[in-house]
Amino acid sequence: MPRAPVPTPQPLDAAAKREQARLLEAFGTALREVRHERLLTIEAVAEAAGLHPNYLGSVERGERNVSLFNIWRIAAALGVSSAALLDALPKRKVKAAVPNRVAPS
Repeated sequence: MPRAPVPTPQPLDAAAKREQARLLEAFGTALREVRHERLLTIEAVAEAAGLHPNYLGSVERGERNVSLFNIWRIAAALGVSSAALLDALPKRKVKAAVPNRVAPS
């Protein structure tokens, strides 16, 4: 049976790249602050999370677009909720989505 083609993600425009970089840096800073508050090394958190220390360091530096699964693992290793790490992220300024309205029949 042939494999179904997987669509490739669309490349980000310049504004989206800047926004992504700002978001990744904010997440990494929040992660580092929580780790320092708990007096934990990168190695200790990485081992508890089942991740490589180099990977965790690159997340802290904002170099990785970390997956939801890894955020969950890192949060558990730090003894906090995933929400505690995500709450530190900057809020995105966009217009609210407007629901489609169906015309009455």
